[in-house]
Amino acid sequence: MRIGGRRQGGNKRRAANPTERTGMRSIPHSLPTVAGLRGFALTALALTAVAFPVKADLFRAAPAPVSEFIEQPDQMTTEYHRRVPFHTYWRNPSSAAWNRVEGFDKMTVAPVKISYLRDRSDTFARNGRTEEEAIRLAAYTQTQFENRLARSGAYTVVRGNGPDTLVLELALIEMNPTNIAGNVVRTGASVVVPGSGVAGGVFTKGRIAIEGKLRNGETGELLVQFTDSARDKLTPFSFRDFTAYGHARAAINDWAKQFDALSRTPRTQRIHGSLALGVNPF
Repeated sequence: MRIGGRRQGGNKRRAANPTERTGMRSIPHSLPTVAGLRGFALTALALTAVAFPVKADLFRAAPAPVSEFIEQPDQMTTEYHRRVPFHTYWRNPSSAAWNRVEGFDKMTVAPVKISYLRDRSDTFARNGRTEEEAIRLAAYTQTQFENRLARSGAYTVVRGNGPDTLVLELALIEMNPTNIAGNVVRTGASVVVPGSGVAGGVFTKGRIAIEGKLRNGETGELLVQFTDSARDKLTPFSFRDFTAYGHARAAINDWAKQFDALSRTPRTQRIHGSLALGVNPF
């Protein structure tokens, strides 16, 4: 496991612009493009950073305490950050352990555990967190990891242990929903004071934390462990701000993509983590 085309020539006479002859201002004939909206969002973020010089650390998720799901927690380290995007990581140092899984071409993603979920630690959120929501998000996590691994094709995704199979075990550790009511208020505030809504988002963010383990499916031997956490991305506007776990699902998508990249790329290749800022409203 290794966890534009050619420019068409010819001088063409530029068509005369009717507004140049009349001096009249042109009237826009179409709605703003997606690129235009993203440019506006980036400008808004830049202006907000100047108007509200909040420490960058506030925009990023702090590492979550390691749960009992992780084996040998004292060996979890950050020394892999040149390669790994997760907060902490452990890789089995035994070359024999990796020799035993050489040639494994299948991977199974076990049902995601929610038994290690901590009590909510958010202060401002008022959305409830039910067991049904946790079950749904755990199922979503399993599906996203399976889909990402299957899409890349490095491993055949199967259900259950078996010969030549790696087993990925995952657990949700923290699950704080986004404060929908607070985001409604800050969105309205940003109309009155530009940038205030973005800065206020620091206090309405949800949070999610995950832990993972990779095993030899034949022997149960532990190969890899990782932990990571994420907060809602800071955006000028996002429809995810008005759903309890829209940002959490986006974080899960990122984790699935990052784990898949770790599983199939050379150990010398760096896998970048997710940005704390975003411009995609969806």
